Amino acid sequence: MLRKLPRNALAPLSRGMWGAGEPVAESLIVPLADYSEPPVPTMTSAAAKVTTLPNGLKVASCDMVSPATTVGVYVDTGSKYDAVPGTAHVMQHMAFKSSASKSQFMMVRDAERMGAGVSCMAARENMVYQVDTLASSVPEAVAMLAETTTSPKLVPWEIEDCAGAIAADVADMQANHMALVQELMHPAAYGASAPLGAPLLAKPAALSSIDGGVLGAFVSEQFVPSKMVLAAAGYDHDELVALATKSFGSLPSGGAAAAASADKYVGGEVRLMQEEPLTHFALGFEGVGWKSDALVPLCVLNTLMGGGTSFSAGGPGKGMYTRLYQNILNRFPYVQAASVFNAFYNDTGVFGIYGAAPASEMGSLVSATIDELKKMKGEITDVELARAKNQLKASLLMNLESRPVLFEDVGRQVLTYGARTEPAALVAQIEAVTAADLKKVATGVLKSAPSVVVVGDSTAVPRYDLIAKALA
Repeated sequence: MLRKLPRNALAPLSRGMWGAGEPVAESLIVPLADYSEPPVPTMTSAAAKVTTLPNGLKVASCDMVSPATTVGVYVDTGSKYDAVPGTAHVMQHMAFKSSASKSQFMMVRDAERMGAGVSCMAARENMVYQVDTLASSVPEAVAMLAETTTSPKLVPWEIEDCAGAIAADVADMQANHMALVQELMHPAAYGASAPLGAPLLAKPAALSSIDGGVLGAFVSEQFVPSKMVLAAAGYDHDELVALATKSFGSLPSGGAAAAASADKYVGGEVRLMQEEPLTHFALGFEGVGWKSDALVPLCVLNTLMGGGTSFSAGGPGKGMYTRLYQNILNRFPYVQAASVFNAFYNDTGVFGIYGAAPASEMGSLVSATIDELKKMKGEITDVELARAKNQLKASLLMNLESRPVLFEDVGRQVLTYGARTEPAALVAQIEAVTAADLKKVATGVLKSAPSVVVVGDSTAVPRYDLIAKALA
């Protein structure tokens, strides 16, 4: 029902709107009485529970209200442990294929019958086998995970079929310049012969040296219960333990897997000349490992520096107030990207800045990048520190609302630490970071020798010795 307004009700508004009279003087800001900011909610799911089976396998889970479950196996292995380069990458593409009791056809049929999505990803220090399915199908999913991780058949024709997928992975990385630069940062930082410096991806031309015997030895040495975590997000813990006992409990504990040699950061340079419209550049340093006390301060520093690409402009929350965005992307219109990246490993890490610009402008971009790195040791205002901490806390909590992210968080933490730090504790750690903490971690990072990567036309990128001198 419409209510008829008095004839003069809109007169003050219309006079102010059309300039026929003075605008309305009454303020539209009304302060709220007795208002207090509500506490930040940090409980996105039930607390994680961890159980260790007699053979050493860890079972970890967080229950949550959801009709679906993400369940999978984290393995403490990866390309760092390759006896033959590319083995872990090939194992990634052998996931959910033929096992001792099932053919690849049966694996695919069972996954489709459950309506499940299956995947596997190999990194440098871990591999993860993952199944997303309805909670009612978790018993079958756990049995499938046990089949594919502990008793793969590794038949020759399925190994040969991996060649196409591996070639596609290599092509995708070549097309993704930021990913390629970060991959090349590892041989630059650790040396090409070091475990962490070895290539993550297999080379298609070298696949002939990776056969069933090589893969079988990798599985028997690395896929032992003491190096594995069965994790789930959205499933009852006691029921998961019972399923783990049924499917994994009979596995022998085995001896301790051979540890990879220690990785020592050395710093260096990799330049890959290519015909590209832009030159892609990264300047890296030794960061920190997962178990370092400086991990959280470095994550806050990462958020404070931020950055993005020329297409990432937008409103609040897009990183437009980060240092790299304001001081590089906003100042130099020719710069197409400027962002911070971090790679964390058990005992070490890499912290760096990636940038992209036309070759003719690379001198200016390198100079600006060095200036921003050196400024990290200087003044950090209360406003930008608070903003960085709030952005990191918000990112943490909002990401953990996703079931697959929660699964990853539980699995990775239990694999690395043996337990999970709950979100409330992480929020408290972030909040406790001070400007002095950021200056300390920045100073420590910049003490290491630089690592330089260039992809494209590198003629305008200064020599390594000149970059190192400018950072001193």
